[in-house]
Amino acid sequence: MAWIRETVRSLLRERLLDTAGELVAAEGFDRLRMTQVAAVAGVSRQTVYNEFGSKDALGEALFGREVERCLLGIQQHLDEHRADPRAAAESAALFTLRLAGRNPLARAMLTAARDGEDGLLAHLTTRAEPVFETASAMLDAYAAEVWPAIDPASRALAADTVVRLTASHVVQGAATPEDSARRIAEVFVRVAGLAG
Repeated sequence: MAWIRETVRSLLRERLLDTAGELVAAEGFDRLRMTQVAAVAGVSRQTVYNEFGSKDALGEALFGREVERCLLGIQQHLDEHRADPRAAAESAALFTLRLAGRNPLARAMLTAARDGEDGLLAHLTTRAEPVFETASAMLDAYAAEVWPAIDPASRALAADTVVRLTASHVVQGAATPEDSARRIAEVFVRVAGLAG
């Protein structure tokens, strides 16, 4: 019976995150209210608070779910180019930049920042360290497995640099996603010692 409770709780959490994501995409995180999430999801306000504790925790969970989805997509794009680190880095970066450009939650985050609201944007800027660490560790572990000839120190530095550079292009990208992805891939291969 415990598995039934866990399944129901997981489904409820996903429904609440889906609802919050739709509301943030439509109105921005700063305008989001827990009572609004509850009403749209068809649950009590207390249920939302029991699940997340606070609006900030809800925002963190929402952002975390998007990061997990993004990391899965990055891995798929890396896998498509295992024989070519430059192509793998370019494909993964392009996927990330395009996803950020079309993802309603990402657009809401970036649009709100331009309007003077920070809301969820802090997860990509001032409170981004956990995301950077997770993404860098994933990329470093992937590169260690697939391209074992890369020096471990260079590999770790390349992974961290590419993650931070990609996030910077998401937030302030002046170039096209294609140009940015090419530049990010070039940085990866040079820092990893693969250029030439």
